[in-house]
Amino acid sequence: MPNRRKSYILTDTAAGDFRNARRWSAARWGKKRTRSCFEQLHDGADYIATHQPAIAARDDLLGNTDLGVYPVGEHYLVYVPVNDTQIVIVALIRQTRDVPAILKANNFQIRRQLIAALTILRARR
Repeated sequence: MPNRRKSYILTDTAAGDFRNARRWSAARWGKKRTRSCFEQLHDGADYIATHQPAIAARDDLLGNTDLGVYPVGEHYLVYVPVNDTQIVIVALIRQTRDVPAILKANNFQIRRQLIAALTILRARR
């Protein structure tokens, strides 16, 4: 089941991405800097949820998909808008990685988890 915050929820894949990034960051930079980076990521997700129309499309990274992408620190938050104030985050990807290739390789899993997250959100309404 997806993790839930007020303005966004994470698919299982995104939650795993966040855990892996947190472990990597803590090992490399320490707890204090990691906490700061993750506060930026959460603030970035909240920003996306409330400012979706103002965020430029990134067809260079996403091609012709319904996904959005937004840079935060050294990462991209990959998301799908749900409504005017909520998004589903489907992945957290370091900016140095090949975003299109990662999304293409994980397309089936992303779609399956997105459908599950949207079904849960609809059931809560």
